[in-house]
Amino acid sequence: MDRHAARVLDYLRILEVLAGEARTPQGGDLLRALSAASSPAEARERLSESEAFSSLVETLGWPPVEGLERVDAHLDRAAVAGACLDAEALLAVRDAVVVSARVVEYLEDAGKESSPLGVWAEGQTPLYGLEESFARTFGPRGEILDSASPALAKIRAEIKELRAKVLKILQRVLRDTEYEHVVQDDFITQRSNRYVIPLRTDFRGYLNGIVHDHSNSGQTVFVEPLEVVETNNRVNEVMEEEYAEIRRILTALTIAVGAAGPALRAQIALVARVDALSSKVRFAQKLRCVSPEIADEPVLEVKGARHPFLELREGAKVVPIRLYLPEGTNLLLITGANAGGKTVALKTAGLLVLMAHSGLFIPAEEGAKVGWFPEVLADIGDEQDLDKDLSTFSAHMARLKDIFDLSGEGSLVLLDELGTGTDPTQGAALSVAVLEELRRTGARVMATTHLDGLKAYAYGCKDALNAAVAFDPKTGTPLYNLLYGQAGSSNALDVAERMGLPARVLDRARSISGDSGEGTAKLLREIEEARDEARLEREKSAELNRSLERELRSQKELTEEARKERRSAMADARGEAMALIRKMREDLNRVVRELSEEKIKQKDAQSALEEASEKAERRFPKPKPEEAGVKPPKEIIEGAKVFVKSIGKNGIIEGKVSGGKVRVAVGPMKLFVPVEDLGAPSGEKKQAKISLPSAGVKVTAEKGDPDIVLIGMTVEDALEAFDKALNKALVSGIDRFRVVHGHGTGALRKAIREKIAATPRVRRAENEENNEAVTWIEVL
Repeated sequence: MDRHAARVLDYLRILEVLAGEARTPQGGDLLRALSAASSPAEARERLSESEAFSSLVETLGWPPVEGLERVDAHLDRAAVAGACLDAEALLAVRDAVVVSARVVEYLEDAGKESSPLGVWAEGQTPLYGLEESFARTFGPRGEILDSASPALAKIRAEIKELRAKVLKILQRVLRDTEYEHVVQDDFITQRSNRYVIPLRTDFRGYLNGIVHDHSNSGQTVFVEPLEVVETNNRVNEVMEEEYAEIRRILTALTIAVGAAGPALRAQIALVARVDALSSKVRFAQKLRCVSPEIADEPVLEVKGARHPFLELREGAKVVPIRLYLPEGTNLLLITGANAGGKTVALKTAGLLVLMAHSGLFIPAEEGAKVGWFPEVLADIGDEQDLDKDLSTFSAHMARLKDIFDLSGEGSLVLLDELGTGTDPTQGAALSVAVLEELRRTGARVMATTHLDGLKAYAYGCKDALNAAVAFDPKTGTPLYNLLYGQAGSSNALDVAERMGLPARVLDRARSISGDSGEGTAKLLREIEEARDEARLEREKSAELNRSLERELRSQKELTEEARKERRSAMADARGEAMALIRKMREDLNRVVRELSEEKIKQKDAQSALEEASEKAERRFPKPKPEEAGVKPPKEIIEGAKVFVKSIGKNGIIEGKVSGGKVRVAVGPMKLFVPVEDLGAPSGEKKQAKISLPSAGVKVTAEKGDPDIVLIGMTVEDALEAFDKALNKALVSGIDRFRVVHGHGTGALRKAIREKIAATPRVRRAENEENNEAVTWIEVL
């Protein structure tokens, strides 16, 4: 990546903003060092990682990366033999171990969610052993716990016991009336790590002890009574033992850190990588960015492009623009008024290309397409260099020399205010020569200019495209968006007027410039007028095509709506038929049961079955055969009632016949129906045909083993099989049988249990011992 272009296009500032989103210093380092990918495939891979991470955050939330500090120096020292890290350094390492473990676990969970980022955790094992050692050693506030070692626990217990002994003696002294006239204050404190009490300076003769300190006023002395001296001495001895044991513990922990150093460094690098990815996604969400398509060709098609720093500026109104550099176009010349947004458009294009090449989402509309430019080079802004004694024009020429050296096939070259800073005639000539040379090398050039000669040059090149920054001539204000296919006027006088220059100056300028109707300006106007006429014709044609497409979509939607209505009606009819079939099945089972129990006679059972069959016939009569099919409608005029054959429903014609079709309202639906699909209105509705038992069927209950296996059946088939098994049990005199429904989703077991609860012939149902996949049935 060209460093100069990265600077003038604000890419380096973007990296600083990204680093500011990081939660770890290591993640910030990665982002500040971010550069463009080396190939389109690598750029696509980076974008895919960000897309996968965005999806992962919706499922798992943000990764727990907070709390990681820089610990490289601590790890370096821990690797030295005999080293002992202090508690502060070890606590920083502890946090690194804990954060790394949680991030590895997060990535392992990502793998379980089938995220491609799960592979990042492969080969990484959280340092749980070291984490447990830290947990035994340090408390939540960083204190060293008694659990750090048995020896430390024993030492601290002795210190506690000795201190309690000293305090007890000193409290007795303070409460003793014999010493109350020499006791200055009723409290116990420490001086030189020894417990003392405050006494008056004339305490001698009343209490023997060692003076360790005086108050600022000199009226109080802090005395250690002789009877606690020996115990205090022992307290200090044991405290020395405590210090030695703590150092031993910290040394052992340092050795463990040194051994785990390589693994911990690898995991910290992984945390930094995850943190950097998190920062990219947070930045993208903040600016409403999208993932661009990376094309292999050097093209650009971005709608709704916004410069990130304009977007980040609080209260700023940002006008999205379209960036367009199609295939086969080697030059895009942006012209128009000063302060109209030419330079912003140029910088936006360059910055968004660099961001996309680096695997960053860009602030634009969905569908953004950024092609591959092997190199992005720029000459933007005031390049005057006083240190090198270069004027603005000389600095531009020096930069152009560098661009010639670096550019090649597919390079993107951004040139701001081309041809300015010198004589306009020579500037235009030099600019044309520069553009021709860059086009010869295969570079893609986006340039801004005010020179009419360059505008005419762009019109004369087949591989060039003019674009003007929009300007409202009525209000004299820029609109900031780009109008492709036309050259813009500089509107210098309008801008000067808007900026408040005196009227007499502006009038004089207009009189000097005159009504320039000749030369290059006139030619450009004639070209633009011809182009505008052609564009209007294309727009009319495009609008007609869009209108036809809308009409076609409308017809397709109406047809699909009719299909849905038809499917719904068929589903309703099937549901009603199935309900009737279930009712008939229940009646049949009842008849079978009563017949097997000899509660009714064969003749009565047959009558009951015939009655059920007749009821179904009345509800779903067989369609009468049509003698000559559906009759054609009497007339096809607006308001006429007709029958739509394809959906079997009546409707009303709305409108005239067009293209062999007519619009028909069928209930809430509006359909475009072929004329041949219409018939005379009918008062009958077609009914779903169902198969029912004939009235002549005789009922014979089947005997045999009623045990059944329902695994693999649908709920409906399983219930039917259960009814048959129950009838078998009743006819065969079997009072207990087994139903194997399996575990599965539990749907079969639930349906069978509900069926049992609603069946009076079942006395009891219970699970087989230690097996919920089997239910035993006891019948009455």
